[in-house]
Amino acid sequence: MRDKRATNLGKIICKERKKKNILQEELLRGVCQQGEMAKIESGERVPEKMLADALMQRLGRCTDTLEAIMSVEEYILFDMRETLRRHFYECNYEKNCSLIEKYRRHKEADWPLHRQFLLKYEAVNEYRRHGNMLRCRVELGNALTVTFHEWGRMQILNYYLCSQELHLLILIAFFMMPENEVRALWILTETAIYLEERYYEEEKVKLLPQCMWLLAEHSKRHGDWEKVEEYSRRGVECLTRNGALPLLRELLELRIESLRNLGSDMCEIETLQNQLDSLVAVLARYADWVLRMDDLSKLHYFYHEEEVSLDYEMLRDIRKNQGISQGEVQSCTQGSLSRIENGKQAPSKRHVMEIAEELGVNKSYYISRVQSEDYDLYELCHWKNQANFHREWERSLELLDKLEAALDMSIPINRQYIEVSKVLWKKREKIIEPEMALKQLEVILGYTMPDYCEKKLRIPSREEFIILNQMAVLMGLTGKIENGLKLHKFILNIFQDSRVDEQYHTNSMLLLYMDYGEMLETIGELELAEEMDVKGIQLDIWCGSIDIVGKILANLAYVYDKSENETKRVLRRNYLINAYQLCLLLKQTIPAKVIKECYQLMFGQDIF
Repeated sequence: MRDKRATNLGKIICKERKKKNILQEELLRGVCQQGEMAKIESGERVPEKMLADALMQRLGRCTDTLEAIMSVEEYILFDMRETLRRHFYECNYEKNCSLIEKYRRHKEADWPLHRQFLLKYEAVNEYRRHGNMLRCRVELGNALTVTFHEWGRMQILNYYLCSQELHLLILIAFFMMPENEVRALWILTETAIYLEERYYEEEKVKLLPQCMWLLAEHSKRHGDWEKVEEYSRRGVECLTRNGALPLLRELLELRIESLRNLGSDMCEIETLQNQLDSLVAVLARYADWVLRMDDLSKLHYFYHEEEVSLDYEMLRDIRKNQGISQGEVQSCTQGSLSRIENGKQAPSKRHVMEIAEELGVNKSYYISRVQSEDYDLYELCHWKNQANFHREWERSLELLDKLEAALDMSIPINRQYIEVSKVLWKKREKIIEPEMALKQLEVILGYTMPDYCEKKLRIPSREEFIILNQMAVLMGLTGKIENGLKLHKFILNIFQDSRVDEQYHTNSMLLLYMDYGEMLETIGELELAEEMDVKGIQLDIWCGSIDIVGKILANLAYVYDKSENETKRVLRRNYLINAYQLCLLLKQTIPAKVIKECYQLMFGQDIF
């Protein structure tokens, strides 16, 4: 049964492969069979997320723009991989031993990418427990051989590699450096070149800073400060361009040290030092575990923003919202549907699609804020959203026009995205009043969520969440602040009641914490506002990001400004200073300007 709904990931993969003149056998090498690949590209099979990620990464693309709807079995393995990583940099090595054994009992554990992942974590975990560096390096090489047999003999650029393979190369170089610097440097340099030439920006940022950090540390040991400055600068630029956190502190420290040794302008050094001090202050207060990580753990701390939901929760919630009993569903027996909706039975994707079609659900296992078989439009959508985030309104409008001209506007998802963007632009330009904007958003939400009403809500997609969140904000602007607060709380409860962890709804949860906290602050609910803001900061850092931390810190300063607790009131100044410095570090010039003006109003003086 073909995946006829929404985004057909197989067709995207096929189109990208042909655009880059890559043969099927070159793309699938080591990760799946040709027959399986043919079914994926034709739409007859929906690939699991790990395989989908690997294929897209080998094409140089990022799957973070796509939301994955998973079966419960796939989610369990997905969450176990994230837990293994978390345990590693939290030094819970014994827990990882039992978790690896548990993972191995799943039938998917024998699939190449899963087997490679387990071999990687077995190797580094055993090194942590017993300290045998040579054995670890050999085992990492064995792990890489699962999908990349020729890695020790051939140039990396002759192949198409996924992030897991590139990460293994970086780890091998890390363990090789003490005894074979030349070979280790060659691997790191080749990996960096591969990332720069082949990878899309959002995927590149996960690994390129690791290469830059290890190369800069090596150059420092040899006193080559010009190289230290080059590598650290490239690493910092990559991270700040994407609002990513892993290794940002370390690379800033190296950059400052290299500039001092090179006799560079003291003004530049002082600026970077102020930004570093603010970063460290925030981490020390909200995520000191980042500061305590050792070198190997730092190589396992990644920037990530996956968006994940479960197919059985989607089916359950839509059925309930439509007032349909389990017995009324024709494509499944009542007993089976009950077990499916409780997460106790994992149906095939084919069966899920049959039930979904009966319920009128128009979603595939991979969805996005727009739908197209041209991946370039997903990138265009991403940059348009980034322009909005940085308040670059003219650029955002220009990209919106390009998207509207290129997208199939008969598709509800596309029409929804374009119309929402236009409504929010008209509201911002005061062409329409907030009341009218609210009414229009409610209508547009119905394109994909016709079952929505005040007391009936299911886990929203990213775009549905954007609409719901803006509706709550507009309720506050139109004097219906209690309704706005109820909607925010309702959305929060929906996410919290899901089996899916909040870190897999990063984009939605961060915006929710920030806007809900700001609304709570305006009505004097200071303790709850502080709780939302702190959760937002901690989640952002947990996911390897720092993109939104400056804005939330500024919100917290206003919460503390209203507080009767003198200790908290004292924090206001430092919070605004740290918020300002982080925004400058991330080139968020407009938010930095707003924070500077807030500081002047609050304290009657310039921020410096």
